[in-house]
Amino acid sequence: MRFAHLSDLHLSQLPVAGVSADADAILEHLVQDVRRISEILDFVVVSGDMTDDADAASFRQFEHLFGSIGLPVFIVPGNHDGPAGYYQYRDGSEQFAAWDISNRTVELPDVRLIGLDTCIEGEPTGRIDPKAFGLIEQQVARRDAAPLVIVMHHPPVPPGLHDFDVVAQLAGCDKLLEIIQRAGTPQIILSGHVHRPYQGCSHGMACFVAGSPTSAYTSDMPFGTSPIRPKGLQDFYFVHEIDKTGRHVVTPQHFPYAGRDGPTRT
Repeated sequence: MRFAHLSDLHLSQLPVAGVSADADAILEHLVQDVRRISEILDFVVVSGDMTDDADAASFRQFEHLFGSIGLPVFIVPGNHDGPAGYYQYRDGSEQFAAWDISNRTVELPDVRLIGLDTCIEGEPTGRIDPKAFGLIEQQVARRDAAPLVIVMHHPPVPPGLHDFDVVAQLAGCDKLLEIIQRAGTPQIILSGHVHRPYQGCSHGMACFVAGSPTSAYTSDMPFGTSPIRPKGLQDFYFVHEIDKTGRHVVTPQHFPYAGRDGPTRT
């Protein structure tokens, strides 16, 4: 199966410090590009922070944009989505409710998705709900099933960003890694939260963080004294291809966007 992975769009009804003033135009271009290649995609995953303000109008804007793609969409909340505002909007929208995969498994022909709500209301840090571990253990233990993809906002592999390591803390991470290591089979995790794309591997798990197309993280010293740092807004999203054998290929898909230089988000 082939799908697009995006995260941290940060739609808002008012200007937000750190989010590009061109955010709406950027997302229009992004969605247009996903729509352009939709014939070769099976679905779209968005790993949280669809909004910056958890406002119903922002969720409605997200729903309108992504509903126009014409593909199944699977989502989990991010810390900026509330998550109380996310669930309040979900309860009043049949389409949004169908997209939400928080704490449930979706069985597709060649892949299984588990969605985890890792958010704590009003906090940037995250936690894995103890009730979710039973679901995870059950799914990672299945040997005769399609490859498993876990979708969660907070990444379980620390990014190594000098400032962001603090806000990216995830309670329950050690237990998750222990379950995956004990299962002895490779697992795929899709995350967001950290506003720069990266991949990390640990305990037999490969974690793919989507970054943010509207809110670049460009700290002067993201790696302490290391000079490695991104510049400007992210003009791509990721396309994943997974087959029944577990073969997994990830490709950055570039799209045209408004403006070349973006603000700093911390």
